[in-house]
Amino acid sequence: MQIKLVTRMIGASLAWAALITKFNLVVTSADHATVAAAVIHYFGFFTHLTNILVALAFTASILRPNNSFRRFFERPAVRGAIALYILVVAVVYEVLLAHQSNHQGVAALTSGLLHIVIPALYLLDWVLFARKKPMRYTDIPYWLIYPFLYAILSIAKGMVLGTYPYSFLDAGELGFAALGINILGFVVLFAGGAAFFILLGRLLPHTIQQNLTEADGR
Repeated sequence: MQIKLVTRMIGASLAWAALITKFNLVVTSADHATVAAAVIHYFGFFTHLTNILVALAFTASILRPNNSFRRFFERPAVRGAIALYILVVAVVYEVLLAHQSNHQGVAALTSGLLHIVIPALYLLDWVLFARKKPMRYTDIPYWLIYPFLYAILSIAKGMVLGTYPYSFLDAGELGFAALGINILGFVVLFAGGAAFFILLGRLLPHTIQQNLTEADGR
């Protein structure tokens, strides 16, 4: 129990520190004409929004057990969905975006935390400590709401403001046919990922504590 608490306190601390640092870097940079534009830019990234979900999930876990905020974020389907989202953050970054990064100093450290360290911590926490049952395949459409809404709102915002958070959502550069293929591909990715996490949740012990308890009882 103490290991779980310490892990989640470290996860919450690192996540909030990285998010706040990155927010400060974005707002104080000379890349945006106004603070409002900088804020819109910051919250336009799937990485930042998903790391906020991770930070909330870690934070909720160290609150009092009867707290409704904690109960929501400890639902197996909620924690499983967040695990999928943050895994996608890490994989997409490594596959599509890492080679484009030219961050240095604090920016590079923050990027490493948001794309590698915090995803790894959360996924480890999910495997070892999170309740995984019940999760149902009928939950998959609900798991798709967040990424689908993100894609649609990002495209709409990009069409109005002329800037897109990711090149694979750039309607101006890609055209709607290629953009539609990209969105379909990500729907398949998230749906397949959701099915994988639900299956994995059924195969893994309910929590690591359950596994240890069963071993002690043998």
